[in-house]
Amino acid sequence: MRRLVFLIAPLVMMAMGCSTTPGDAAYRAGHPQQAAELYRAGANQGDAEAALKLGLLLDEGKVSPATFGTAGQAFTKGCKLGSLASCHNVGVAYEYGKNGLDQDRSEARTYYEKAAKLGYMQSQYNLASLYANRYFSNDIEGYKWLLVSQMQAEKCASQPLCEWVLRDPPGHKQKLHDRMSEQDLRTAKQQASAWR
Repeated sequence: MRRLVFLIAPLVMMAMGCSTTPGDAAYRAGHPQQAAELYRAGANQGDAEAALKLGLLLDEGKVSPATFGTAGQAFTKGCKLGSLASCHNVGVAYEYGKNGLDQDRSEARTYYEKAAKLGYMQSQYNLASLYANRYFSNDIEGYKWLLVSQMQAEKCASQPLCEWVLRDPPGHKQKLHDRMSEQDLRTAKQQASAWR
């Protein structure tokens, strides 16, 4: 699971090199402090992508929380502004108790669900993980989200993160499967198919 978390930040930071959010040029030029100032200004003006990028700079320790607040705060703002990646990162922060947010798996589930329902594959997978690891007791729901995440991953199977979700190294699919009746498996599969 932790490997999945680590895969997401580099992918988003790589995308920063291709995007045009104010602050990107400063970041590419090696000025994270200036980039963070511009991202904060953008976030304060309602730019969800700027809030996400500020959160990533904070998460990676490139700028100080004393100056810019915590990554959890930036991601929460980004989520409120509509960034699914930010919602996912708030979920991760709550799941593991990091980035200025206390561990609270119920909150993690809330944020993962928000992004998962809007099609964010990583949140779908992490949601399934919470159920597979018995933090919540609804194996049908967990199996459904695992199947949905893998359907999403099939669309990008050649990319490392998608390939990882398809392989499911932690074995979440098997954990859930082994605990479920045939009827429960059918129900989860029907729900996953209907989700498309």
